[in-house]
Amino acid sequence: MSTLNIVNRKDVVTVPPFIISKKSILKYLSLENINFDVPALYVFGDSYVDAGNNNYVHVPQIERNYTPYGIDFGGKPTGRYTNGRTVADFIAQIVGLPFPPPVLSLSKGDKRIPQTGINYACGFTGILEKFGKLFERMPSLKEQVDLFESTTKGVAYDLDIEWDGLRYFYDENYYIQLLIKDLSKHLQRLYQLGARKIVVNNASPIGCQPHLISGGRNGPECDYLANNRALLFNKRLTNLLKDLQSTLSGSKFVLGDLYKIFQDVYASPTWYGFTDVRSSCCTEIDKGLTKPCLANVAPCKDRSSHVFFDPMHPSESMHFIWARRLLKDSSSIDNNIKDRLVMLFMNQIRAASKVTD
Repeated sequence: MSTLNIVNRKDVVTVPPFIISKKSILKYLSLENINFDVPALYVFGDSYVDAGNNNYVHVPQIERNYTPYGIDFGGKPTGRYTNGRTVADFIAQIVGLPFPPPVLSLSKGDKRIPQTGINYACGFTGILEKFGKLFERMPSLKEQVDLFESTTKGVAYDLDIEWDGLRYFYDENYYIQLLIKDLSKHLQRLYQLGARKIVVNNASPIGCQPHLISGGRNGPECDYLANNRALLFNKRLTNLLKDLQSTLSGSKFVLGDLYKIFQDVYASPTWYGFTDVRSSCCTEIDKGLTKPCLANVAPCKDRSSHVFFDPMHPSESMHFIWARRLLKDSSSIDNNIKDRLVMLFMNQIRAASKVTD
């Protein structure tokens, strides 16, 4: 199992143009020595990499198909939870593939046609299947893998959006244990469905998201309890990926250390071009847990200087740094990638003590 961990902060460039060829972006990133021949990119996860599946689950609180979201994505909203491209979009451009379309946007006929990749991620979903009534329509990681099977193996599958929410009142350690146990099952199932190279990102310092800094128990400081929860999950995730790679023949699990990437940015933001690591670029509206941008209100002008676009989600600039760090370490990502690439971005580690509906 490999870990992506790059510390050369000077090796950073600004976000590339929205329309750019594979050859140009590889040169832009000084990655010409890496041969990417990836036939397809499959993306799983939550709102950090949702490409628009939230538009199709009919829960207004989590939909982001309105401005100012997408202001730097060709000037129109798509359902992405940021101003422009996500880490998955950048990786698609780097390996020379179209942006993977949201699976729920595809017709049944389209799902049976071989694709160059599909995005199964959906906002405010999670590893476990039950979170509470607000999130009960979101396709959980299990359902995302079900959809992956249906679109790669021709198995008929319709997303069930009728199950009931459930409250969790678990001890923190037990809750993390449940997450790891479920995640292990889903990763093994992806392997059984043919995935061999799987990149799994750990959780970021979720206690440093603007909505927790501005309204959290620690005032202007990060919520250390939330960060400790992420660290506990990350430690067990590292061990899980090592175990899976040692037992699943021919597999390669790569850990993307998102926590470390954010840590580096917070420690020296100006190295990365940021002047604001604590506040949202857009004007948010308080809708309980989701805290979206206020519709049709212009965001900050210098979006590239903000780590976060809204109170919970990174800006396009932060997504780009994330993608660059994922692919820059050639010791972790092979110089010649020719397999289907499966990437899992699951950042939202729900509150361990209580998830309410």
